Amino acid sequence: MKNRSLSRKMLTQFVVCITVLLLLATPVFYFLTKHYYAEDMIDIIEAVGHGRPIPTIDLEEDIMHGVMIQFGVIVIVLAVAIVFTVRFISRRLWKPFDETLLSMESFRLEDCTLPALPKSDVKEFARLNHTLSTLMHNSLSSYRMQKEFTENASHELQTPLAVFQSKLDLLLQQPNLTGEQSEIIQSLYENVTRLTRLNRNLLLLAKIDNNQYEQTESINLPAFLSEMSLSLRDIANGIALNQTFDDSTLTVRANRALLESLVNNLLVNAVRHNRPGGEISITVGCRRLIIANTSDEPPLDAGQIFNRFYHPSGQSNGNGLGLAIVKAICKYHGWEVSYRYLDGRHHFIITF
Repeated sequence: MKNRSLSRKMLTQFVVCITVLLLLATPVFYFLTKHYYAEDMIDIIEAVGHGRPIPTIDLEEDIMHGVMIQFGVIVIVLAVAIVFTVRFISRRLWKPFDETLLSMESFRLEDCTLPALPKSDVKEFARLNHTLSTLMHNSLSSYRMQKEFTENASHELQTPLAVFQSKLDLLLQQPNLTGEQSEIIQSLYENVTRLTRLNRNLLLLAKIDNNQYEQTESINLPAFLSEMSLSLRDIANGIALNQTFDDSTLTVRANRALLESLVNNLLVNAVRHNRPGGEISITVGCRRLIIANTSDEPPLDAGQIFNRFYHPSGQSNGNGLGLAIVKAICKYHGWEVSYRYLDGRHHFIITF
């Protein structure tokens, strides 16, 4: 079917609507003609035909009444046609546009799927759908290339980084090293360790984006945290760690490796931004996991802290990916993560 413009199609349907209404109003026009325009003429013809005197008539008044009534009928027909066109015909004509908007609202690059846009015989809507399809296809292709580049680059960097680190280990074990040489090698070792951690985090984000953690299971969260207690205390590095399980039966559907990474990253963040002699609390209850830590730092920017490579107040500790990984894991599982500063403590809240 040949596409037509929206204005032409609307005008055509408006004309059809008026024509149908005028046809429906034909009995009204017939009644007006018979009882106003033709009635007096019929009386005159009958009087002349029967030799009777011409009756007294007011032809001008009857015609005026007929014209005004007919004009009112035509105005009503036009008004009904306009209202019908605006309320019903235009709504039906714009339905493909609304369906296109609904499809676009559900489009997510992370899903890697293109939504099916509705077909339309309206030229403007067909052109819009073609443009949107091309735009989404190009965006999706760029997104896939970016994800593949990140993942491939991270994989390729793993081997040389491991070799570099092992060579530094051998150098540190060499005898007769001067103090200056040891400091240089130690500095290189710390930098390569940080680079390795950055590469590992980037690879983790790429895998999450690529949906490579499809295996999930039901996990009792308090029991899971109890199993991690020893490793969590090692991460806390002497900082007081308090665990409170208000709901010992809380069970979540999650990938075990990702859930462990989420808890570790939140705890590392709590340690990094803590104060000497501070403490960390882990609370489970009301379908929530809350990790809070004492700190001398001011409240953080809740709109920025979960962005990649964001460092609050110009701090350079860490690589700026820990909280971004937490957000990605929550998004992957359909959870919500939020931040709140209360009573000198930073609270990170995971709502399941």
